[in-house]
Amino acid sequence: MTQSDRTYDAIVIGSGISGGWAAKELCDHGLKTLVLERGRDVQHIKDYPTANMAPWELPHRGYNPRKLIDANPLISKAAGYGEDTAHFFVKDADHPYVQEKPFDWIRGYQVGGKSLIWGRATQRWSKYESVAPERLGYGMNWPITYDDVAPWYSHVERFIGYLYGPSMYEALHKAGIFSKNFWLKP
Repeated sequence: MTQSDRTYDAIVIGSGISGGWAAKELCDHGLKTLVLERGRDVQHIKDYPTANMAPWELPHRGYNPRKLIDANPLISKAAGYGEDTAHFFVKDADHPYVQEKPFDWIRGYQVGGKSLIWGRATQRWSKYESVAPERLGYGMNWPITYDDVAPWYSHVERFIGYLYGPSMYEALHKAGIFSKNFWLKP
């Protein structure tokens, strides 16, 4: 391997939703990009052992047993965490951290990070989320506004074929690039 083979325009740490998207954008703009991922490589089909199982085929019928919740009090609060997806999450005991203020650090160490359990739920934040800290008296507003990020929301929604709506969210925001619903066929 030559020195030029080891020279990159950008290095991205992590291949989850944020890192994966950053790497995609950098590559799309012609940058030679290296992605570093601490987790295992997930092989499609092979590493999804519960993907085609019905809840009743799981040992606890899809419910988290008390022993699993007690052993993982933080991670078990995560959306998407369950008997069928626990293998994509970091166990609390394996990677403890000091929680001085409420903060749940939800992690998944594999190529793709937690994007493997995202469930296509990526709703836009509204203009209110960026100003809530000052409005509600718990901190400073975000340094960027909804209007700053709205074009990026649209860019991502066009690319991923985002399905959402009609819904309360859509009625409230009246924003978003929504794909037409499609029927799944066997």
